[in-house]
Amino acid sequence: MATFLLEIGTEELPAGFVPGALRQLEAFAHKDLRAANLPFGAIRVYGTPRRLALVIADLPERQPDIEQEIKGPPARLAFDASGKLTPQGEGFARKSGVAPEDLLVKETEKGPLVFARQRIVGKPTTELLAELVPQWINRIEGPRLMRWADGDLRFSRPIRSLICLLDETLIPLSVAGVQTDRLSTGHRVLHPASVAIVKASDYVETLRSAFVLVDPKERAERITEGIQQVATIAEGEAEVPKDLLEEVIYLVEWPTAILGHFEPEFLELPPGVIKTEMISHQRYFPVHKLGEPETLLPVFIAISNGDPRFSELISKGNGRVIRARLADGRFFFEEDRKHRLADFLPKLEKVTFAENLGTVADRVARILSISTWLAGHLGLDARAIQLVERTAQLCKADLTTQMVYEFPELQGLTGADYARRDGEDLLVVAGIAEHYQPRNSEDTFPKSFTGRIVGTADRLDLLVGIFGVGLLPSGSSDPFALRRAALAIVEVAWDAGFTLNLPEALNNALDLYETKNLLKQPRAKVFQQVIDWFVQRMSGLLIEEKHFDYDVVQAVLGKDDPIYTQFSLANLSTLKLRLEALQTARHSGILEKIYETTVRVARIISKAETEHHLDLRSAQVIDAALLTEPAEQALYAALAPFLDTVTEATHQCDYAKILTAVEPLVAPVSQFFVEVMVNVPQPELQQNRLRLLALLRNAMRQFFDVRNIVISGH
Repeated sequence: MATFLLEIGTEELPAGFVPGALRQLEAFAHKDLRAANLPFGAIRVYGTPRRLALVIADLPERQPDIEQEIKGPPARLAFDASGKLTPQGEGFARKSGVAPEDLLVKETEKGPLVFARQRIVGKPTTELLAELVPQWINRIEGPRLMRWADGDLRFSRPIRSLICLLDETLIPLSVAGVQTDRLSTGHRVLHPASVAIVKASDYVETLRSAFVLVDPKERAERITEGIQQVATIAEGEAEVPKDLLEEVIYLVEWPTAILGHFEPEFLELPPGVIKTEMISHQRYFPVHKLGEPETLLPVFIAISNGDPRFSELISKGNGRVIRARLADGRFFFEEDRKHRLADFLPKLEKVTFAENLGTVADRVARILSISTWLAGHLGLDARAIQLVERTAQLCKADLTTQMVYEFPELQGLTGADYARRDGEDLLVVAGIAEHYQPRNSEDTFPKSFTGRIVGTADRLDLLVGIFGVGLLPSGSSDPFALRRAALAIVEVAWDAGFTLNLPEALNNALDLYETKNLLKQPRAKVFQQVIDWFVQRMSGLLIEEKHFDYDVVQAVLGKDDPIYTQFSLANLSTLKLRLEALQTARHSGILEKIYETTVRVARIISKAETEHHLDLRSAQVIDAALLTEPAEQALYAALAPFLDTVTEATHQCDYAKILTAVEPLVAPVSQFFVEVMVNVPQPELQQNRLRLLALLRNAMRQFFDVRNIVISGH
């Protein structure tokens, strides 16, 4: 068995391109080798800023031979009465590449058919790979691809070398005018000469000898260990953001962690400014005091790709760069601090938010109004409402500061720091900083009630406003991050346990837009569009990331039933609890036990259009005097304690208890269907029996719509 090596040598690749390109290469190889019926062992991918590499182990010398039968015409058309081939039969043999005497006749469901048995000789592995490799390179996708030669190939950066080896055998091919050979590039500084790859299996070690660690995992370990060692020397602890580490891994080939310094007086700047300069602009790792994450030290850790012997010189150079950046930050900070944060609010009147949606000052006024409503809706006291309102007033004030103008990623953090220096309440400070959270799927949730409420108000205003003026996202384009906004509202509510009534909150926001005559579409249409947007985003989150079954999600959120969907979204905090209880019931088997009975009841009531929301106290909706059949009397008797249980369990959010309470009803409901005729001529009697069933259906709809559940075999 042989080992295959493909190395694509390039000019310096963007760090963000390499991981995705490697994943694509691995997927292409896996899929195409399987399709070619070529056995293979482990597939490994390697990448640095100057190369993408693919190594495949345990490849045979050639594809296995294949015997296959090709179906032809009916035997009666391929042979005449005397058994000789007709012109149609001869044509089939010729087309299939077999001798006429090698044709077979086999009995099938369609009668006797003619088959041609072919033997396809497998290609040599080198020949197959010579066909596949150019296809793989051409299929690699990524942002901002370029052309640099006369051909049609588009790639992230120009390809300068190609290595294609099967063990020691060079596979000749050409891509973008580059011919394969054995020469790879060593480290640009430590080993500028080319290095020959003699054997595919020696690739990693050969390049290691040329000061190139081609395995990203090995570089990650070396970087992480180096950071820890240098941080220990500095008597601190390094901050290692995941995204920064991932980027730095693909910026270097022979990493060395280096300690750099800057003047302590720069620590007077807001920590967010210092970290942003280090992380976003210089790709440095900040260092804080041991056990004190909020207290930065006047040092940083840089990952060098240069000669380790000159680490001190490299450190000084990086120090000069960060000092210049921090000096700029200090200038912006000092200019801003000539004013209080609230002094920047009037400038928001000159900043346009979006087309037809007024200024940012108008938006702040709406956020304030929505925040006040939310605070009251959630039962906050007067002092807490004041803190929420102050947070809402100041939440966007930093957008006109010089600091945020230069560093947009610091919005919120800058405002919080300035508010703290102005002596604002610490809950207001926290709310300003946190109301943007979560910024992405990996960000933390706000911890303060001010941040949670104002952040929710901010996103409600954004969604209603953008949908209200018809600036809907299309395809993958989402310039206002409406997908993230919807999910953040839901996830913050779940994290905080907010009993948020989403339809009411949306209607409150719509009132503001309608009052100002800002809606460019009918209110009802905007409302339904936003509700649908939430349901779509939540469904994706729950199924793809939270791993709930799709039918469980549809049963709780509602499917093609706007009335039920609005009911389900009336308390976001309990929605997740209902999902968890229903998913657990499926795994325990309870759902399957009650399914047939409850879904039959639900379908009957749905067709009869009986009231959706009957009171759960049966005495108010059932005329006991009309219950003449023993089976309906028995069901009525069983329903009373069940409905009490539902009321209690719903109040306690104990939805598993509701499902458990349904199980004893299976027998009386089944007996009811056997012995009692529902659609009788007498309207009063028919309605009484439908209401009896509706009590069970409506009780279940406090929890989920059983019609959307899918049970195998039912």
